[in-house]
Amino acid sequence: MEILGDKNHKVILGDVVEVLENEINDNSVDLIFADPPYNIGKDFDGSKDKWSTDDDYLNWCYKWLELCVLKLKSNGSLYLMASTQFMPYLDIYLRKKLTILSRIAWYYDSSGVQAKKYFGSMYEPVLFCVKDKNNYRAYA
Repeated sequence: MEILGDKNHKVILGDVVEVLENEINDNSVDLIFADPPYNIGKDFDGSKDKWSTDDDYLNWCYKWLELCVLKLKSNGSLYLMASTQFMPYLDIYLRKKLTILSRIAWYYDSSGVQAKKYFGSMYEPVLFCVKDKNNYRAYA
């Protein structure tokens, strides 16, 4: 793990679970924007974004999402971006813990890089969630 910055402003490079468990206080974060690996096999400089099974991937997501919920302040907000194939599972998991105020579709044009034999995604789903639907900041 590597920590850059000072006591007020930090960038922490490391394993998300380790960082959330050991470096971030509970109820201390105003905003989390999470864009985790999508478990689709993308190569990130020699490291493949692919878990052994979908259940392994989802269990990893549930672990760090649970920690994110603990770290959010009572008026905190969480934006979660995920792959279209896993978002339904993450949506169901989070709606038991937070209030989902919006399901956002971030549309983009990926002309020329889409699949040739099936329809590819042209959007990324994003959840906007809060701890308290009567007291939050959207940070939009």
